[in-house]
Amino acid sequence: MKRSQMLSSGLTVRQDFRDSVRFVMFETGYEGWEYATDGGTAFLVSFRGTIYALTCRHVLKNFEYRQLVITHRKSASKGGKIAGIAGVLYPSSPTGAAVDSDILDVCVVKFVAEVDADFFESSAYIVDKNTITTSQEGHRLLVAGALKDKSSIIEPDIKAGFCLLEYKDNGVTTSDPTVRNAIAEFRDPEFNSITGLSGAPVYDHTANALCGMVVRGGMVGSRSMIYYIDMSDIYRVLDAAHHNLPTTAYTKGVIQKFRQGMVSRG
Repeated sequence: MKRSQMLSSGLTVRQDFRDSVRFVMFETGYEGWEYATDGGTAFLVSFRGTIYALTCRHVLKNFEYRQLVITHRKSASKGGKIAGIAGVLYPSSPTGAAVDSDILDVCVVKFVAEVDADFFESSAYIVDKNTITTSQEGHRLLVAGALKDKSSIIEPDIKAGFCLLEYKDNGVTTSDPTVRNAIAEFRDPEFNSITGLSGAPVYDHTANALCGMVVRGGMVGSRSMIYYIDMSDIYRVLDAAHHNLPTTAYTKGVIQKFRQGMVSRG
């Protein structure tokens, strides 16, 4: 499902956001049980020529970022190449409207210098002003991630329950200006939970651009709702991380504005 997009530079690229998705795992340090997961998704982005991974901060749970496993290919396997991680960054010290905002859950994973686009076999999604968007109510959305109930790690086999789910944008329905929600009604679903989609990329199929990252959601029967952080706000976090900025500001509309700092761990 590679689709053509024109970058700000005028160059046309073809990319499929699904290629960027990775199953979140952690190294345990225990022989015979080398890897573990609490569920979760990450995805790779190329931002101003540098490769990063994006996920939700809560996906790390009780693990240290040094234990995080990001594989060079989407299909993980024991003995496969693992990207060296230099550290993680995320928003902190919120003020104003940023307090209790889901933007605080954005986690930017920085890799060591040796990890580049070739390491990931050019699977990172190129983030450019022209390849991201803010979705509109009613737009058709696609979510690519790894469902926890469909995933398992039984040495030596690693099974990631990757899925592609379709939702419809339902607008902004919370007091958090960075978050939109989307709804879906699945026909005869082979799953009853969407746990594991935290950190999954959300693609606006209508607008042909990446529009956000799932932060939370749920499922009752065949009906599901997700809340996702607008990609335009994640772009600001990426820009701050890329340029090592101590603070950054987010603006929604005319009156909703807040500032928050960035803190590095590691």
